[in-house]
Amino acid sequence: MTITFPKLYTSLAKYYDRLEGQYRDYEKEGQWLRSLLRETRSTRIIDISCGTGRHLEGITARRETSIQYDRVIAMDASKEMTLIARDRVSENCKVETIRGDFLNIPFPDKSFDFAICMYWSLAGLDHEHTKILFHEVSRILQDSGILVFDVENAEGIKENLLEEPFIDSFFSDPDTSSSIIRANLSRKVKPDLVDWHAYYLIERDGVSELINDEMKLRFYSRSTLESFLTDSGFSVKTVSSSAGGNYVDKSPSLYFIAEKETR
Repeated sequence: MTITFPKLYTSLAKYYDRLEGQYRDYEKEGQWLRSLLRETRSTRIIDISCGTGRHLEGITARRETSIQYDRVIAMDASKEMTLIARDRVSENCKVETIRGDFLNIPFPDKSFDFAICMYWSLAGLDHEHTKILFHEVSRILQDSGILVFDVENAEGIKENLLEEPFIDSFFSDPDTSSSIIRANLSRKVKPDLVDWHAYYLIERDGVSELINDEMKLRFYSRSTLESFLTDSGFSVKTVSSSAGGNYVDKSPSLYFIAEKETR
């Protein structure tokens, strides 16, 4: 698979947390993931699309002395993201940061007992590649291993955010004395596919630069993912609309907990 990364994951990666952090409650999600790790007694963990490392930061923070891990891997296909993640989790317990493709995970069979893939990381994949991803994760998990991931819900697309541009970020970068504004414009091209465009206006020393970015965002239905997971050797334990919450019809997001079946 040839990967063309949005600028959000490469040249603009240093702004990722400022731009996207507003849409997540990392503290809540970290608590939820830690509770799952305690419950399953998992000790070998891989984040197959770690981004800037915010979820692993919550899992491995030194204050969490009640959990002991044997191995923790932070992996991402974007070089820029892995560098940010490495700096964030470098002082935490046994975290190894690597660059890798989650459709071809560079680890032997049954290397881990817990895998996470958070922040709608499947959004850039079509159905066939999602099937490949689930098979790869099943391969590297031991029997009864756990996969946790979230996606944008095809039944919960916010129609009011389509077709009209809106500004969602405005902040300063003290390192470069720059001001950054982002405007979004999204259009639905299929019932489960959104054409997302972003426009970044970056101003420094009175000079403005306009940067365009784009990505096809795939939304998923609950039934589709349940079918893909079953075909890949997983049983679905829980589907919810938030980290640790309940399932709500037509919610914006879906959170899955799946267990690899014993064969």
